[in-house]
Amino acid sequence: MLRAVPAWSIASIAAVLAACSTVGPATPFTAQTRYVISLATRAGYLDATLSGNPEVRFLFPARGACRDILEPEGTVEYWARGRFGEISNPDPEGRPCVPLGVGSLETWRDSGPRPTSFTGTSGSPVPRKTARFSEIWRDESEIFLRGRFPLASWIGFRSDDIVAVVPNSEDCGRALEGGEATMEYRFAGSPAYALMMRPPARCPIRAFAIPPPR
Repeated sequence: MLRAVPAWSIASIAAVLAACSTVGPATPFTAQTRYVISLATRAGYLDATLSGNPEVRFLFPARGACRDILEPEGTVEYWARGRFGEISNPDPEGRPCVPLGVGSLETWRDSGPRPTSFTGTSGSPVPRKTARFSEIWRDESEIFLRGRFPLASWIGFRSDDIVAVVPNSEDCGRALEGGEATMEYRFAGSPAYALMMRPPARCPIRAFAIPPPR
């Protein structure tokens, strides 16, 4: 469940989603056509990348209206409503589909105001806190983790029970040992979020999402 976020967060999210269009700004009252570039069912989500400049990754519920609306290589109507927007098919009587989460975290971060100062763990200017999690799903390319990711609140997520997506790589495998790791948020560059390990290396976090409904 998402917590209430400050007004600037909602405005910034709307702004970045508008920026994802090549045909002009989105408004809550105007739909924009987006193409489904990729679509897969993963860990209880419909994992979809929609066209735009840049392309944006969303995690949708894998049931109900979302399953009816999203089709491989299909088109959807995107509306900039709420925290993440929503999609629909061209049928005005159809139900909308609201995403549970987002990837493209650098795009979301860059859309909002930057903090003027922050002192993290051990006096570091880079925010760092301990994340605690357990693995809930994996395939050959990615691992889905569920748990507490404190710094996810910086882009509007309630951080005490969310899903984070990381690459299925050797570095990430080491970062996940023991079910906790230092989480880092960077104000610029890529990745925006990462799990840290020793020797200095980063396991990038690719997406955050509300846990899927059962």
